Amino acid sequence: MKHKKILIMAAAMTLLAGCTGDAAPAFAPTESSLYITSEGMITSATIETYEADYYSTEELKSSVEEILSAWGGSGNAAKATVKECTMENGTAKLLIDFKNPGAYMDFIEEYPDAESAIQVKELDVTTVSDGIARGYLVGDSFYHLAKETKEVTADEVMKQSKLYVAAVEGPALIQTDGTVVYISTDVEMVGTNMVQTPEEGMSYIVFK
Repeated sequence: MKHKKILIMAAAMTLLAGCTGDAAPAFAPTESSLYITSEGMITSATIETYEADYYSTEELKSSVEEILSAWGGSGNAAKATVKECTMENGTAKLLIDFKNPGAYMDFIEEYPDAESAIQVKELDVTTVSDGIARGYLVGDSFYHLAKETKEVTADEVMKQSKLYVAAVEGPALIQTDGTVVYISTDVEMVGTNMVQTPEEGMSYIVFK
């Protein structure tokens, strides 16, 4: 894997850091994915295999930090920071924390990665009540993920004003920091608090 490739990888992913709502499993990604919190913070996990050590973990981290500093400031004012950077046993893992969805979207617009499995075109995280005001949820069908999954209308979901909604356009593997309660019917549950959003259209993940 070439140096340029991993830097482009870094630009393409976001992961929300933090922990609110119900207790949830720690984010321990084994593939490129996003982690989102109810507070709206975002961290990207970019994971790729490599065959030779063209550079060290320290060199990679330093290079990515330079890019982030030039792009989004440094210190407390930084819009993004490196959370984790490792190269072990043929796998490179890079986690980047973003202050909010807007920062993530700005970053991947400037540093796109056409080869990434995550191709998010729009991302927002807010309360259900604020989401309704932004035009989210209305008119969609949802699954209620209780003991027995059942299909429900948007009206039921829109009553849950204290829950949070992630509005996502484009494919991404996403884990939330709280329990997923509802998903729009085009979203697939793939693990505990982990979903896969579809290629097309706006989809919704409602969580505690």
